[in-house]
Amino acid sequence: MIDELREYQFTEQAWGRYWQLFQTCCLPIRGNDYGALLGMWHEQVGNCIYFSHVWRYQSFDERTRLRAELGKVKAWREAFLPQAAPLVSRQFLQLLNPRSEVELCRARFVHSYRCATGTASAVIDRIHRSVDASGQPCCGVWTTEFSDPNQVLVMTAGAQTPLSTLEAAVSVESRRIEPLMARSS
Repeated sequence: MIDELREYQFTEQAWGRYWQLFQTCCLPIRGNDYGALLGMWHEQVGNCIYFSHVWRYQSFDERTRLRAELGKVKAWREAFLPQAAPLVSRQFLQLLNPRSEVELCRARFVHSYRCATGTASAVIDRIHRSVDASGQPCCGVWTTEFSDPNQVLVMTAGAQTPLSTLEAAVSVESRRIEPLMARSS
């Protein structure tokens, strides 16, 4: 099983139009037929809006197949993409390997651990021990397949970093994210 974290950057002006388009065009076209949507969040940094969402696939091959199928959907190609693409300032995606149960409905913070080469598994073990000792559950823990194979992502409900005592070879960046719920049609 793999998860895909998709992140888009928008200007404040473009964000409102994109969010409306995402709810009224993208989600009705995609549904969960082209990957299962696990969660959506946004955050504002200065004048930029970042929109993130996580999709689940059974495998990388399934993701490749489903993305190709989505590309054949006329409404996707002719209704959504031509309107959406000009609104996006930047797009970034990561393929993630789940290393814990994933329950994203309470996720409000994302913690990105940059690990020394070859140490991600040991950092994850320490994160799990820290979470078990504190009793504060994680919403999800992943290793990054790419772009950085030495990165660990953790989503939590609380601001506290699950692993606060770090070696110099590991750095952590934490961001607050706000959950988004799509409008019911």
